[in-house]
Amino acid sequence: MSVAFQMPVLRMPGRAIAAGSLLLLAASPLALAADPAPAAGAPTALVEDVSDGVDGVQPMDYLAAGRTVALKSGQTLTLSYLESCVNETITGGSVTVGARESAVEGGSIDRHTLPCDGGKLLLASNEAGKAGVTVFRSAPIALPGMKAPLPKPDLTLFKTHPVLILSAPGPVTIDRLDVQGIALTTVNVPGTTLDTAKKGSGLEPGGLYKVSTGQKSFIVKIDEKAAGGGGPALGRLIRF
Repeated sequence: MSVAFQMPVLRMPGRAIAAGSLLLLAASPLALAADPAPAAGAPTALVEDVSDGVDGVQPMDYLAAGRTVALKSGQTLTLSYLESCVNETITGGSVTVGARESAVEGGSIDRHTLPCDGGKLLLASNEAGKAGVTVFRSAPIALPGMKAPLPKPDLTLFKTHPVLILSAPGPVTIDRLDVQGIALTTVNVPGTTLDTAKKGSGLEPGGLYKVSTGQKSFIVKIDEKAAGGGGPALGRLIRF
């Protein structure tokens, strides 16, 4: 003899069922994993280079999604996207900046991906130019009798020669944190931009540094496989 068990049926008003469905949807992994849309006016792309005569755009400018740039025949615009790490060189046409790449009408585009610390570059771009101390990290806690752990990096650079962007000319100090006995280095930035690939020696692959100017600082990790030399600022940019 078999006995069938039947669960009681709970009858709920239509509105309650709809509300419950919305709660389940909001709590689902897919809903939680969805990427939020960029905030209105938030920077998404960095201008690496631009031809003379292009109105309203200069190298090292940040551009927000929705910004349009008109290029005449033969004019070029090179953009790096902070979240997707996409690097584009666009020739001619109308360029509309997106969240992760550009839309181009009437021109040509050469697009590839570079190594970069995408999410943290977005944080740094939002903090750039603000007064006060720039801090994204959690301060390490040392227990009594134990050596303090090294701080977590704010940014990881994928080349050994950073590009330094300042709001005003001044000195930048570089302090090696993971190796004892390394002298503090000071780099004078005569303008607001300095590409250290054009001046001075690079940082050590795998090294951890505190890079500071005024009251602002970043903890910077140099990737183990970082190469020397110049090239796009994406992947080697420190912007205060």
